[in-house]
Amino acid sequence: MKKVILILVLGLLFTNAANSAKVNCSNGECEFNYSVHYNWANTSCYETIFNEEVKTNVSNFTIVKTGQLCQVFESK
Repeated sequence: MKKVILILVLGLLFTNAANSAKVNCSNGECEFNYSVHYNWANTSCYETIFNEEVKTNVSNFTIVKTGQLCQVFESK
């Protein structure tokens, strides 16, 4: 029973990491991979970002590595 619970917990941890959104940005225009909320967005983040893991929300996203919050002005 303990092995089954351990396998389930580890499976959830790995599943969560595998489904995280990735972003590529340049001059405030960002393209997202694996995002539930949008594929493209015009944002408040103007630095160049390459393949960074992000947590997306409806009106913003957070870069996991730095904790920076970027507002989304327009999206598709």
